[in-house]
Amino acid sequence: MKIDKVSKESMNLMHEEEIKILEELLTTLDVVHFERLLEHMQEHFESEEKLMKEANYPSFRMHQAEHAKVLREARYIEMQIRNAQDSKDLLSYLEDEFSPWLDQHIKAMDTPLADYLVSLGL
Repeated sequence: MKIDKVSKESMNLMHEEEIKILEELLTTLDVVHFERLLEHMQEHFESEEKLMKEANYPSFRMHQAEHAKVLREARYIEMQIRNAQDSKDLLSYLEDEFSPWLDQHIKAMDTPLADYLVSLGL
């Protein structure tokens, strides 16, 4: 998966790691890899939210709400997969929902955030 770069390199590194885990998961469709993705998402979002708080980012609440929403959805999918033992739901979620969401989130929310942080010298 190809993603757009943002103006803050630490955010690019976080996105690249997430894409690496996502690509492994798409190959294996293994719950353990999905758990790694969920853990990484949690760390990624916490890191971004910390930066937003420190910078008093104007769109903090909206950005944070978007993180919370996608994390809830991913955890729900994890629960469904564990109960049904069916990787089709996982593949569908990753290809049809999470991957497009990540691409759009980086373009619409992370790019302005990175630009804002860089403008403050953070």
